[in-house]
Parts: sequence; C-alpha cells; structure tokens
Amino acid sequence: MIHFVIDFENIGSRGLQGAEFLQQDDSVTIFYSQACMKIEQRRFFQVKESGCEFQICKLQKVRKNALDFYIASRIGEIYGQGYTGMTAIVSNDTGFQAVREYWKNCTSVPRDIILRPDIEQCIAASGENSFRQRRICLEKQEVRLEEEYGKYAERQRIRKRLEDSFAHTYYEDFIEQIMNLIESPKPLKILYRDSLKQFGRKDGLRIYREVKQII
Repeated sequence: MIHFVIDFENIGSRGLQGAEFLQQDDSVTIFYSQACMKIEQRRFFQVKESGCEFQICKLQKVRKNALDFYIASRIGEIYGQGYTGMTAIVSNDTGFQAVREYWKNCTSVPRDIILRPDIEQCIAASGENSFRQRRICLEKQEVRLEEEYGKYAERQRIRKRLEDSFAHTYYEDFIEQIMNLIESPKPLKILYRDSLKQFGRKDGLRIYREVKQII
C-alpha cells in the first residue's frame, strides 16, 4: 500500500504516469487549483478503474506556496491517523525535500517519504516486494539499441520467410503461433517435440521441417 499525494499544479497529468499499476489498497489524493483544472482522460480512467481510494482537493484561496502547505498538512494527517506504510509525494518541486527531512530525522518514529515526478517512479523507488515494483524496474532497465534492433530484424526476417513458405496454404493462419513457438532459442529436438505437441503430428511435422530450414 502506498499513499500517493499528487502535486497536480506542479506536475499535471504527467505525474499520473504509472497509474495503471495502482492497486485497490493504494490511496491517491490530487491537490489542484484553478490554474490546473484539466486531466488526461486516460489517466483519470486508470486511477478510477484501479479501485484505489481516490480523492481530490482544490486550493481554496490563492497564496504563495499554498498548495505545498496543503500537501505537507496532508502528510501530517496521514501519519497522524496511525498509518505506518509508505507515502509518496508526486512532484518536481524539490522544496518537498524539507518534508522528507522532517519525517526522516526530526520525529520520534521516522518515516521515509518518496519524492518522485510520477507514480511509476514512486513505485520503482518504494522498495516494496511486489510484482508491480519488479516489473517497473525490469522495464526501465536500459538495453543496447543495436543488439535489440538486431533481434527485431531477425524476427522480421523469420516471419517473412514463414509467410512466404505458407502463403495460400492451410498453415498461413498459424504464423503468429509459430512465431511464439520459436520466440526463445531451443535445441531442434525440443522444437520438434513442441511443434508436434502444439499442432499435432501431421501439421507439427510439416511446420517443424519448414522452421528448421529458416532458423
């Protein structure tokens, strides 16, 4: 569970990137003002459909840094109610480092507040032992462009050869299944076994013979 406090005036809909990873036990509060009244429909839908506890809070009167004080007060309210889990401020405003420092160093029960510019990065930095956190961290890993493009190009080459080989035959409807079958490199005897298992002896044997020549 994470309490997400969104500085919408600072970050806008960009701060809701990663809303598709929200869970029912999360909480989202969007703090906004008259200056930021619109939200991307897809992001609002993702938050709503997640089933999380969802609230909005509008600034009542414009003052300097007023919405920041709202957010700091909300953090105090959350912990004052006995919450002991993670809280995340979604903002690019580095001034919120002061709130983090207070709760980490100046209270009898320290709390570690996450400060990141969107929900996805907050989850990635949370350290929670969850599928969503591991998935985000995995997807954010950098890969070598040329190496990945080489894999893509090879897959396209194989697909084209299969489409040519099976054009105007009964097997042309199986191209996607065949591509999935050979997605991961495997010994030929394993490929043979899997082909027969998935497509039956007759069709599997025909497909295996074609694939073996292509790869």
